[in-house]
Amino acid sequence: MISALRRLFVESWLGRIIAFLIFLAFIGWGVGDIFTSMGSASGDVVAKVGDRKVSATDLARALQSELPRMAQQMGVGDPSQLPEVERAQIAREVLNRLVTQEEVLALADRNGMVVPDGVLRTAVFDLPYFHGSDGKFDRSLFDQRMKQSGMTERRLLDLMRDDLTVRGVLDGLGDAMVVPDPIVQRLIDFDAREHLFDLVRFDAGAMGQPPAPTDAQLRRYYDNHKQSFRTPEFRHAKVVVLSADTVARSIEVPDADLRRFYDFQSQRFHVPETRHLEVLTFQDEAKAGAAAQSWKSGTSWQAIQAQNVDAAAVDLPDTRKSDVPTPELAAAAFSAPQGDIQGPLHAETGWIVFRVVDVKAPHDTGFDEAKGGLRAEIARAQAPQLLSARFARFQDVVAGGGDLDHVPADLGASPAEGALDAQGNTHEGDPAPLPGDDALRHALIARIFSQAKGARPTVVQGPNGSGFAVVVDEIEPGHDKPFDAVKDQVATALAGEAQRHEADIRATALLTKARQSGGIAKAITGTPDAAMLQSGMSFSRVHPAPIPRDVAELLLKTPVGQSAMLQAGNDYFVFTVTGERPASSATEKELGGRLKPEFTDSMHADVSATFVRGLEQHVKPVPNMAVLQRVIDSTGPASSGEAR
Repeated sequence: MISALRRLFVESWLGRIIAFLIFLAFIGWGVGDIFTSMGSASGDVVAKVGDRKVSATDLARALQSELPRMAQQMGVGDPSQLPEVERAQIAREVLNRLVTQEEVLALADRNGMVVPDGVLRTAVFDLPYFHGSDGKFDRSLFDQRMKQSGMTERRLLDLMRDDLTVRGVLDGLGDAMVVPDPIVQRLIDFDAREHLFDLVRFDAGAMGQPPAPTDAQLRRYYDNHKQSFRTPEFRHAKVVVLSADTVARSIEVPDADLRRFYDFQSQRFHVPETRHLEVLTFQDEAKAGAAAQSWKSGTSWQAIQAQNVDAAAVDLPDTRKSDVPTPELAAAAFSAPQGDIQGPLHAETGWIVFRVVDVKAPHDTGFDEAKGGLRAEIARAQAPQLLSARFARFQDVVAGGGDLDHVPADLGASPAEGALDAQGNTHEGDPAPLPGDDALRHALIARIFSQAKGARPTVVQGPNGSGFAVVVDEIEPGHDKPFDAVKDQVATALAGEAQRHEADIRATALLTKARQSGGIAKAITGTPDAAMLQSGMSFSRVHPAPIPRDVAELLLKTPVGQSAMLQAGNDYFVFTVTGERPASSATEKELGGRLKPEFTDSMHADVSATFVRGLEQHVKPVPNMAVLQRVIDSTGPASSGEAR
């Protein structure tokens, strides 16, 4: 949503402020009152830039607006489930942006640059987010939305003044930079140049069944491949895990606290009608009209974006009417029928064309239905602090015993016991029910298979602040399965190897003949395999062919006129590169239309980045890594849905 609103405002600084306001009004998954707890301590500064500071509160809020977008790009439903390394990288990038803003503001301070009150007042009055039905600034609506967002008027004015200052310094930097056409053309040639080839694929599974093997052949194969017919080593172990998740399950939350949190987040549980919108915003009415006609003719959303690279394309799933910052779009979108293409619609941001993809009716979630999830959220929020407090006691308890049978239940630790192999599977082949996520499971299995039988348990530091202890009390060595017990498996494996061998021989023979006769098309003519020839195939880096990646990479390295062969799984590919040709004019136009703006934007960003790096020569930013790590930790699984 934040990035979508940003694009609706054509990447304006003021658009980002409005997106920030709307974001504050609808925080649902995130860090709860981490802002309050972090902002309460004077030492909670993530970075200093001269006399200016980036607080933990500033970073946490900015990070909370960025993580959902990144999670969506990575296909992760809950941003708190992003790997820690990814969350840390995103946090560093967000902090870098905040530091950049402070560096620019410090420059403005040094040079006496001040945004006049009149300019600031005009900027506030011009924001559609605060306009009433008459299209003018509405003071009562302004007060209402300030209250909804939990922001004071002074804070908003400070933010806007800072953003106007930054825009005044940075706007226009790099605008004169132009990407040379020869560079763009060279990139197009590299990505879109088509490689032509003929191909034959030998599927080992389609080879004829070999003659039935004799018992002597089966036994010889068994003797040579005993490692393939062997039971793994199993170890029986007791484990006790203390983690944020196990501690959370031990926390009781009174219904009164749950009711207060339910009332506080009422918007989350009382949802008005929402709509999924696809929106294009143009600065030119004629282009908007042409796009609307093309879209109505059946062009897909992806294709309509590719055809209109100069338009701001926005996908707004599950959007409330109040989320839409443009009044004209909000009114039209929430009265339009589902599926129809609407527009061009004139608004302050430009000419808008949109489609209502989906409509969801209003719905309420009652307290009784919601309190189970709320209890889990609050418990997860409290668990990290309790985990830290209980860890030392957990170590003392484990050190004082030898069998892990006397760990107190009030610690919130989770025990488990059973036999498993080095892959973490039981005798039945099912995953062993170990506590924790994949990272913790891997750590437990590694410890179980490295610890000596009967060794005294010690607490091992696990991932995400967890700890665990292990006792290995029985080891069942792996052993060879008797030939008679696996005879059918041996026969199947031997037949598969024979089929792969036949496919290999036929592919190698074709390759040899192709190199002698000038290509596989000539080599295969008149043979029983001629029907398998796929002739005149083509691919490029932007339009790949339906072949394995390894084969495509080898094909790119093979000169025109030469043949090569590669095995991929049970398939053997033989091909001849028959030629190369430039991309079609349509492909070049489409790719150039995407590449040139991307590289132009990149160059503009590089100019701004170089300018900002130069500012560091005057005032070097000083980061506080401990506070940065605390903010990163607050966004992890243990803090998902945090609230108090």
